[in-house]
Amino acid sequence: MYFNLKTIRPSVSCGVLCLVSSVVMLPACSDDNGSHADLYTPTTDLSGLCTTPLSPNEPLCNMAFADTVWSASHQASYAQGSSAFPGVSESTDAVSEHITLESVGLPVIVSFSAPYADGGRVAWSTISGVDAAILKIDHESFTTIDWYVPAEREDNPPAFALGVSGAYTAIDSKNRFIVGRTRFVGFFGDSVEGDRLSPIELKKRIFMPDEVFCNEKDVIAGMSLTYDGYLAFVTEFGNLFVISPDADPDNLGEVPLISTTENCAAADEADIEIVSNSLAIDEAGGIYLLTSVAMYRFDWNGKELTPVWRSEYLSAEDVPSPIRLGPGSGATPSLMGTNMDDDRFVVITDGQALMNLVLFWRDEVPADWAPIAPGRDPRIACELAVDFGTGASQAISEQSVAVRGYAAVVVNDLLANPTINPPTTLPFDAAAQNLVSALEGGIPEKAPFGFERIDWDPQTRTCATVWANAEISVPNGIPSISEVSGLVYGAGQRAGQWGLEGLDFETGESRVWVAAGSGECPSEFLTAASALPGVADVFDQVPDSCENSAYAATTIGPDGMVYTGTFGGMTRYVPGAVDVVPAALQVAAGIGQALELLARSESAVLGSISERDYLRRALLQLVATQSAALHAGRGDISSATVMAMESLDVAIATLDRSEPHHDSVKVARETLGDLQASL
Repeated sequence: MYFNLKTIRPSVSCGVLCLVSSVVMLPACSDDNGSHADLYTPTTDLSGLCTTPLSPNEPLCNMAFADTVWSASHQASYAQGSSAFPGVSESTDAVSEHITLESVGLPVIVSFSAPYADGGRVAWSTISGVDAAILKIDHESFTTIDWYVPAEREDNPPAFALGVSGAYTAIDSKNRFIVGRTRFVGFFGDSVEGDRLSPIELKKRIFMPDEVFCNEKDVIAGMSLTYDGYLAFVTEFGNLFVISPDADPDNLGEVPLISTTENCAAADEADIEIVSNSLAIDEAGGIYLLTSVAMYRFDWNGKELTPVWRSEYLSAEDVPSPIRLGPGSGATPSLMGTNMDDDRFVVITDGQALMNLVLFWRDEVPADWAPIAPGRDPRIACELAVDFGTGASQAISEQSVAVRGYAAVVVNDLLANPTINPPTTLPFDAAAQNLVSALEGGIPEKAPFGFERIDWDPQTRTCATVWANAEISVPNGIPSISEVSGLVYGAGQRAGQWGLEGLDFETGESRVWVAAGSGECPSEFLTAASALPGVADVFDQVPDSCENSAYAATTIGPDGMVYTGTFGGMTRYVPGAVDVVPAALQVAAGIGQALELLARSESAVLGSISERDYLRRALLQLVATQSAALHAGRGDISSATVMAMESLDVAIATLDRSEPHHDSVKVARETLGDLQASL
């Protein structure tokens, strides 16, 4: 769903209340409906926590990340590619802005820092290209702060592998940009602490021991952050390992490790399952890893990794699309279901020529669940062919499934009559084919078309298509969803002109189109890329390809702006006005979130978050909820949230003294339950 919204123009910073407001998506500071002095100040220390945005269907925030806007590949740990924050909701007055890189390459993922002291933010990205560069952008001015090339800045730079390694990144709670690339992990930050405009500095680099890799060819593929603050990495040959972000590069110690292939170091390469995507992680310690053959869940308990389940999915041996970055599925797993009582799934598209959307039960398979077909794994809850309403016999996506609530959105990446490079022995063979396929997405006659939304129905326990749109072309970019704006975004092309597509989340109809620039490429970019086999021939047809998204993600950034990487650059789309969710709707979401956290605090299955921290998180959500209530002019709701917060302060204090505390939790829960029923 999306809300009836009002819009505001961006305004200057106005203190602590606006910092809260930026988290809960309120308009600029005002004393009309309450003042900062009315806010309750908890006696419990709430430092080190994050506030989950006050929005329906929002996963619990992971305080290991820098911020809740978009600090990692696919947004955060759940890898849903969706956001509680607004994007561009009107074509009118929206504009595109473009930055050209200092050398040819592609910023696949754009992630955002937490706000600095002056309210400004930084956008970070790695560059897939021969320079293996790190890019730091000032969000306020959309200018390059620094372009860090290891070969130019370091005395003894490591060798870098081309490919998916290094594309998946994260910004942690210390505002460090973390990159797992080839066989090492780099931590980058500001050269002047707290100065966002200072150059990039390599803070440390950890070279991983050979033992965490299957063989000498194996490299890091994807990464994410666990809810207890550790870094989890998966390698291309299916090894999963975890390290502390504060690990000493010279004294790493024993690294927890588990593999999808038994004794992978001695295994025949033909028997090794391949990973070409990243990870999803939940607050229970579940780490979800997808190989070319199967979906896996491993559990992390803060000390060791253990296998939980494995489920194979359908895949064709002959993939009908050269856009694929590896065999099998093209998706990073996305998590569906955010509350304890929700049906909870891992979501992918499979590797069939006509792909299926597949949902796997991520916790225990319900006792009364029957397999979807005789002989199929009961772990599979849904398997539905995706043809975008055309009746096509082939459809492929290389992108992760965008998820919001029980809705899943899939994009078509299958080119018409793609060019297949003849095989060679060159080391850049795969990179050349991938670039040729990406560039051909800008040729209207070859470009793929199609979006489809498929929902899970928890009442019937089935999934079905809600809408399909075969008229929209998002050839190769990763889509995203804005809950606030009610839109699905993608970097699209119309008759060869690139731009931002925005589809109505409820109906699939086009609501937004913002044209990008001309896409003209510097001649030196064309020359450099044309050294790869087949690329020059495509440039002859589409020389203006520097707005082509080339596998990059659309990222919903601060201030309603939508960012995407492009071939040789980065583009952002700036709205004329920014959507704001009415405070009353945020109040309802915040009360529901606090009740969910209290229920989790009393659950026998706490995962990586303690009972005390669930209570602290509930208290912090109520601080944000009270702020929203004051903005809505609801003093009665504000007073009730204060009563609940006072009870939680007492509960935490008595818990800390090892005294009975459940009566105080019960008072808070009943107060919030009555409040929820009255809304």
